[in-house]
Amino acid sequence: MRDTAAARRTQPRAFSRVGISAFYSAVVALSGASLARAQDTLAPVTVTVTRAELSLTQLPFAVAVVNARETTHGRSALGLDEALAAVPGVFAANRYNFSLDQRLAIRGFGARSAFAVRGVKVLLDGIPQTLPDGQGQLTHVELGAADRIEVLRGSASALYGNATGGVISIWTDARPPERSTGDVRIVGGTFDRRFDRTWSKWQATGRFRVGSGGGATLNVSRLSYEGARDHSAADFRALGARLRLPLGPTWSLMALADIGDQPRADNPGALNLTELGTNRDTVPPLNVATHAGKDVLQGQAGATVRGRFASGDEATVTVFGLARDLENPQTFAYIRLNRAAYGARAVFTRSGGGVTAGIDVQRQRDDRTNVGNSGGAPDTVRSLDQLEHVTELGPFVQAVAGISPRAALTAGLRYDWVTFAVDDRLVGDSTSDVKYRNDSGERVMAALSGSVGATLRAGTAVTLYASTGSSFETPTTTELANRPDTAGGFNRSLSPQRAWTYEVGARGAAWELVLYQADVRDALVGFEIPASPGRRFFRNAGSARHRGVELSAGAALTAGLDVRATWTYSDFRYRRYAFTAGGTTHVLDGRRLPGVPRHALRLALKARPASLHGAWGELETQYASSYAVDDTLSRQTAAWWVTNLRLGRDGGRVEPFVALQNVFNRMYVGSVVVNAAAGRYYEPAPGRNLLVGVTYSGR
Repeated sequence: MRDTAAARRTQPRAFSRVGISAFYSAVVALSGASLARAQDTLAPVTVTVTRAELSLTQLPFAVAVVNARETTHGRSALGLDEALAAVPGVFAANRYNFSLDQRLAIRGFGARSAFAVRGVKVLLDGIPQTLPDGQGQLTHVELGAADRIEVLRGSASALYGNATGGVISIWTDARPPERSTGDVRIVGGTFDRRFDRTWSKWQATGRFRVGSGGGATLNVSRLSYEGARDHSAADFRALGARLRLPLGPTWSLMALADIGDQPRADNPGALNLTELGTNRDTVPPLNVATHAGKDVLQGQAGATVRGRFASGDEATVTVFGLARDLENPQTFAYIRLNRAAYGARAVFTRSGGGVTAGIDVQRQRDDRTNVGNSGGAPDTVRSLDQLEHVTELGPFVQAVAGISPRAALTAGLRYDWVTFAVDDRLVGDSTSDVKYRNDSGERVMAALSGSVGATLRAGTAVTLYASTGSSFETPTTTELANRPDTAGGFNRSLSPQRAWTYEVGARGAAWELVLYQADVRDALVGFEIPASPGRRFFRNAGSARHRGVELSAGAALTAGLDVRATWTYSDFRYRRYAFTAGGTTHVLDGRRLPGVPRHALRLALKARPASLHGAWGELETQYASSYAVDDTLSRQTAAWWVTNLRLGRDGGRVEPFVALQNVFNRMYVGSVVVNAAAGRYYEPAPGRNLLVGVTYSGR
């Protein structure tokens, strides 16, 4: 391990020299293979994740597009790990725990998440699922209804403000149907270690014409999940509606409403190494005794009015609102949260996406109460009772200029003002020696974010690009409220995380190669303390550096036989980080960041022989190298390989499929709790499991 000062000083030059040499060689090889085939030209793919409709050939950022087939084809459609498996730079760690959601990281941003999504901006049909404080819960998002998912990797605060180490933009089908149609999808599964543990999900979608040129979509689904482990059951119901109407020759309306009801989501908790080796299906006794889990109801509604003018200019105005009601028994407390959030966005784009300017306004209100947990029921002893408000205001501008027929320059600027206010309603704080202590207060976190990049069409099959941009990420209200001294109010020693990213990349019709470096200051680091296991607290690290290589490539081996490979290399290290705990000072300069593997690889071979009339098969293998689980201790997960086999038939009204996941029954860790107390780091993944599904389409 090269931890000496001299080694760290020479590392940037070595990385740059070797990286640029490898990048150049790889681009030459990939572009040569592309140019050898006349049909391998850049497809005219248009994306909107940059807030303007632009071709991929104009974007100096790493962007991937995942279509609906890749999201649901032979898959459960239960989480983003399946949908984003083929996107390099994205690490979606599946906890198999519907109480906590998946741990989603883009280039390391978001890896600290103890629950929900952190550090990454998530949008649904253009409406933010990420709140103004930077946290996002996808309770009401039905992935089975997605038409495409756009993923922007890298710092994007110049476009979206707070918590933008990357962007995931989910879009449902916006096209009005020619006639009323519908389909039903049913899928179910079981685990070979526990055949009595089953799960099932059904989803029904109706599409209707409305008036002349309008359309509506109604989607309803239900998941009943028992899970591979004890105390991991979940019950989830979702209802979504979309209405699209033309409002004359210039304007159009898109309105949406989504409701997610999760009356049960048990939390099986993480295991220590002994428990993992003895019985990976077990559950910590305290999780069972306190009925750890959640009961949540969440809904969102919004409307977007868009005008396309004869000049080619475009204007959009969006308004939206969200409500969340949460009952969350935890091992350390019984949490009640009543949340309301709302906001608006106005954007104006000049013809061809040349200049885009706008403003975002969001407001969040959290009514939070923590009381004692008495066998899964709330008692009357309050440890936290406060009302929290967050307001975000962010004007922005982005410009794209063609400097030659083959080259373009992109630049963006945004200023964000985020205000946190807390009204402490707990009179006589039980943890304080000061009677009637009042922990009310206000914090303001502001940042100016920018980005600049350039693209060059190096040929009919290759686009080269380079960019640099900044991002910032405030602590969420939950992270600010969780103070190690257990007092009320906000943690005033916790600062926003800031980062500056540099990247160079190249893309062709079926491949992409990117090298990047992100310099992070005041990195937000989560940890637990023995006195309150299961509760997450946060502090700032001095600085960290994220470096990586992302590669994806696909090719047709023969007619009806395709192969696709994705490789991600991640070298994330603390540059300056020291803290004192329990009388011991820890100096972690040069140490690897926990939670993300250095190497992640996916290989997929898909066959669709023409002679079999719609039958298809896919063999997928995924690999993750070992990674650290603790900042200060030399503990890490084991590396793992997992192979999945999928078979099905398309092309008719009835489209069946069957999938055998984890074919070789690998016993591996799906996710971890970073810096956990009592050594409870490990969240095991299921062994071999089977799922069977069918889609019926009415025509």
